[in-house]
This record gives sequence, C-alpha cells and structure tokens, in this order.
Amino acid sequence: MPQNRGAKIKMAKQEQNTINENGIIDNLVKWMQKNKKTLVSIAITAILVGAVFSVIEYLKNKDYQEQWSQLFVAELSVVNGGDSESYAPLETFAEQYKTKPAGVYASFVLGSALAQQEKFTEAEKYFKQALENANEEFSPLIMNSLASVYLATNKLDDTLNIIADFENKYSNHFSISQMKLYKGFALELKGNKQEAENIYRAILEDYPNTYYSAIAQIKLGIEPKAPEAPTQQVATPDNTTNTEDNQNNTETK
Repeated sequence: MPQNRGAKIKMAKQEQNTINENGIIDNLVKWMQKNKKTLVSIAITAILVGAVFSVIEYLKNKDYQEQWSQLFVAELSVVNGGDSESYAPLETFAEQYKTKPAGVYASFVLGSALAQQEKFTEAEKYFKQALENANEEFSPLIMNSLASVYLATNKLDDTLNIIADFENKYSNHFSISQMKLYKGFALELKGNKQEAENIYRAILEDYPNTYYSAIAQIKLGIEPKAPEAPTQQVATPDNTTNTEDNQNNTETK
C-alpha cells in the first residue's frame, strides 16, 4: 500500500509539472499574439539596423576607392603642371581628407614636392599634417623628411628632438642610419663637434660600405681608400688560369 501511494504522489507531481509547463507555453503564445505588432516591429528594426550597417560598410569602401581615384587625378595635375596652380587640387584634397590614409599620402607628396623646390615652410606644414594622422608604418618616413626640412631651415633643436623621438620608436627602421647622419650634422652646426664626431664614427662602425659611412668619412676628414684593382685572369689553351703577366712571359718564350 505505501508503495502504491508513493507512486500515485509521484504521478500527480509529474502531471502538475506538465500543467505548469503547458500553462507557461500557453501564456507565452497568448502574449505573442497580443503583442504581435510589437514583435514584428522589433524584427523589422533589427533587419533595418543590419541593412544600414551593410550600406555604411559599402559606402565606406566606395568612398575609400573614390578618394584614391581623386588623389591620382590630383597628382597628375602636379606632375603635368609643375606650377603653383597645379598644386591646388592636391592641396584641396589633402585638407579635405587629412585624417584619411589617402589624405595623409597627399600631404606627404605635397611636402616632398615643396621641399624639392626649397619651399621649406610650406613643406613643413604638410609633413606635420601628414605625421599627425599617419599610421605606424608611414610615420618613420614622414619623420625622416620632416627632420631634413628642420635641418635645411636651421631649426637644429627641432631636428634633434624629432630624431630622438625616432630613435626611441623606430630604432630598427631601415632609415635610422640617415637619421643618425642628420643628428651628426645638427650637432656639428650647434658647435658640438666632439659629439658630432662620435656620431660619425658610430656610423662608420655600424654601417660600413654605405653612402652614409662615406659621408661620415668625409666629415671626419678620412680619405676613402680606393679599391685595389683586381688581377686580370686569363685562360690559357690548356684550360689553366694564369695572370696576364704569366701569359706575356709564355708568349715571349
């Protein structure tokens, strides 16, 4: 008897749980039917939000492509023109998109072109604008160009400051040897000749047989050694190799 009673109690609990679950489901269905419009609105809103983000991404890519196309046209104007008026499209582009990659590149191109014409004040403006918005890959090149402009305009403290920043951030960059040479120039112009000589000697040691080491040799007053002329090798009929002198001796005999 007790076992039958226990079984009945267990069955009663299972039935009650089923009733409760069905009741929850029924209530949920009734709520969904009652709030059908709200649910539809939420679903539509979610779809629209997703669509908006997709459109924005598409427009971003399209805008990105259009920016570089406009930049190419502006560059052609500078190449084909060469006068001050031909720079106008590139200047407008650089200002309009100065925070975008294409605008950073435009500013760098302008700075480089102006520096070549020795318009260093204008070049400095565009190099600074480019550096302000450049990524880590492009920044070292811009810093190098800006240092050269500072050096050309005798802004020696600015030269040394940007080189110190460069050495701190990009000590392994391929243009570090050039920046060190600029550092030597700036120190020498400031009258710190001993420090400048130390820089030149370091360049000789760290970057031998390079353009920068050749300049360092000149600054140190060291005459570069002329390379030894190689001994001319002449092949003889028996397929052995002798010097030209040996060949002449053989012919004399």
